Amino acid sequence: LMPALFLGLSAVLDASVGGGVVLLLFILVVFVVFELLWLVGWPVGSPLCYKVLSQDSREEGRKALEKADREVQGLPEPEESPSAAEPTAMQEPAGAQDVQV
Repeated sequence: LMPALFLGLSAVLDASVGGGVVLLLFILVVFVVFELLWLVGWPVGSPLCYKVLSQDSREEGRKALEKADREVQGLPEPEESPSAAEPTAMQEPAGAQDVQV
């Protein structure tokens, strides 16, 4: 779809610079409106991306991915305490190792 769109735009630009510029502006406006609706939504606060996959489903998927990552890396299950979730400036991140040369 994208190659055909831009080949068409190129053909219009070859035929008429003014028409090509108008078509380019139209394509950009359509793209910006789509992104606005997809990420912000109309009315504001109801983005279309959540109609495809709900926020709860996204959270469940993120947790499943983190669990699978820990299993692959051989890391222990994290504790549910707030201090374990966010390392402070003095703590090293999980999995950090001292390398001596």
